[in-house]
Amino acid sequence: LYREAQRSFVEFADSFTDSDWATHVACTPGWTVHDVVSHVAGVTDDVVNGRVAGAATEPWTAAQVERWRDTSRTDLLAQWTRQSATVAEAFEAIGERRPPIDCHMHEHDVRQALGRPGDRDTEIVATMVEIIAAEWEGRPIEIDFTDGTVVTTAGRGAARRLSGVTPFEIARSVMGRRSAAQVAAWAWSESLERSELAAWFTFGPSETDIVE
Repeated sequence: LYREAQRSFVEFADSFTDSDWATHVACTPGWTVHDVVSHVAGVTDDVVNGRVAGAATEPWTAAQVERWRDTSRTDLLAQWTRQSATVAEAFEAIGERRPPIDCHMHEHDVRQALGRPGDRDTEIVATMVEIIAAEWEGRPIEIDFTDGTVVTTAGRGAARRLSGVTPFEIARSVMGRRSAAQVAAWAWSESLERSELAAWFTFGPSETDIVE
């Protein structure tokens, strides 16, 4: 999963213009595109060099952004590619799925910022839906996706139905890339209680609507 996430992001990044690299990314804590790439490449570099204390905390990610602030784009992408295979093997060996998910979500943060959608029907998105469905703790949700597939989450009690969404929309929303109002406005068979809506988000929700 990590190899695929990294490859996809680098192929996308190879097309960036100078203006693209300097673009502000709304789905991040005030980062530019260069800062986002510095973070995802920095995760790999930190793992390779054993800098994992405080992993995923704000100071840890801020240090990654600052470390590569003046690094050329070419060097940054080349280093990330050199280090990625070793790290991917380590993640696979221990069954760690968070780094590829984080990487792929940040690719789509950048795509949203640049107005260049794509690469949504991926194994990582499918894996995220599997995780979300297995770990849901509220009332079961029967999700009727736009492609005709149906996934029913874990949970307790009578199932609620959700229709007219894509796996990508589910993945992005749970990771905080949608507002509470956006999720509440989906085609639910019954309106969500406030507590149920809050439980939907692993991160977030976004304070503003995110459209992509």
